[in-house]
Amino acid sequence: MIRPSFFVMVAAMMVLSGCAGYRVGNVSGRNLQGVRSVYVPMVKNASLQPDVQPLVTNAIISRFNDDGTLTVSQNNNADSELDVTVTSVTETQVSNSVNDINITTQYQINMQATATYVNRRLGRKIFENVQVSGITNFFTQANIQEGIRQAIPLAAQDLANHTVKLVTEGW
Repeated sequence: MIRPSFFVMVAAMMVLSGCAGYRVGNVSGRNLQGVRSVYVPMVKNASLQPDVQPLVTNAIISRFNDDGTLTVSQNNNADSELDVTVTSVTETQVSNSVNDINITTQYQINMQATATYVNRRLGRKIFENVQVSGITNFFTQANIQEGIRQAIPLAAQDLANHTVKLVTEGW
């Protein structure tokens, strides 16, 4: 005969184990103690793709605002600073036409960057020159340059998503 206390104990173990990775509150960890704001200067561009700096900067700021973990401050009084440099923007073929293998129908844009995050309160770098990337696919249009122009903001948003996760979640 099974006692009711056994069921209560099993239910309590299941509830407690389901919340094992959950944290209450803001960003945690020794490296981020006291950090409530982040300064995001203009992204640097070391790639051959022109004018990606404002796209990536605005995407990162927008992603921080959507996340809500850290407040974006556009002055040097912030608790932390995130420096990002776009290192390359490449397009590669993904698929060809069914009727003619010499015609590419889909491309992939890959935006590579390095990120350095500094906790100004502790006066040390949390991570330095970590590789992050943003990827998106697009279908060939009449003009491939137009397809690239439309796909780059989507790759910038994906790059921003990975960069903000790296800061707020540590991975």
